[in-house]
Amino acid sequence: MMPRARAVNPPKPAPPSVFPSEIDGRRVRVGCDIVAMEDVEGSLAAFGDRYLRKIFTPSEIDDCRGRNRVHSLAARFAAKEAVIKAFAEPEMPFPWREMEVTRDGPLPRLRLSGALAERARGQGWLSSSLSLSHADCHAMAVLLVVCGPVVSSANGPR
Repeated sequence: MMPRARAVNPPKPAPPSVFPSEIDGRRVRVGCDIVAMEDVEGSLAAFGDRYLRKIFTPSEIDDCRGRNRVHSLAARFAAKEAVIKAFAEPEMPFPWREMEVTRDGPLPRLRLSGALAERARGQGWLSSSLSLSHADCHAMAVLLVVCGPVVSSANGPR
């Protein structure tokens, strides 16, 4: 008598090597950056208020007054670089002061204005979450953006 063959579960397919950038059917974008404190200190030493007025809004400059000034400025600079990466259009102009880090209680928030706000709407940006951190020598920022469908005049939503 021959032994009966046991039922074998077929192997599960391997996960795809490229995952869609979606959560619950919504597209997501992520931007991340890290900044050396010495770079911000060097810019402040070399250019002073000119550097501050070129990169930061008056509210950001005011929010960064105090004993951790360089840390706070570096984290905001990293946030602005994270915004640029989340747009995923490196050739696009990025006016520094159209990107602003604000506070909502203890949480940092991103505010876009002008042409950048319009471009974000065009890319379907719906909401964002911003995280800032710093240590003795570096500051970092991570930006998560949730997008809706992008409306292209020729092709409809994509």
